[in-house]
Amino acid sequence: MCNYKMDIKGQIGLSDYSNIYDYIDIIEDKGSVTISMEGLDKENIKLINSMLCEKKFIINSEGYDDLGIYYINACKNT
Repeated sequence: MCNYKMDIKGQIGLSDYSNIYDYIDIIEDKGSVTISMEGLDKENIKLINSMLCEKKFIINSEGYDDLGIYYINACKNT
């Protein structure tokens, strides 16, 4: 089982979503990922959550940390 991390800062566009989708696609079964997002609105966060669920990830935890950065911690369960 491998642990992955992705930090997203600022606004993201369509090509960024494609890169995020490709990145989470390489994570094998039982692998986990932590995605931290700084400066994203609720719609972008919701879309990334949807992408994770579509790829069979289970969201273990999510929310704002002490610095105000939103994070999602998820594990792939296929």
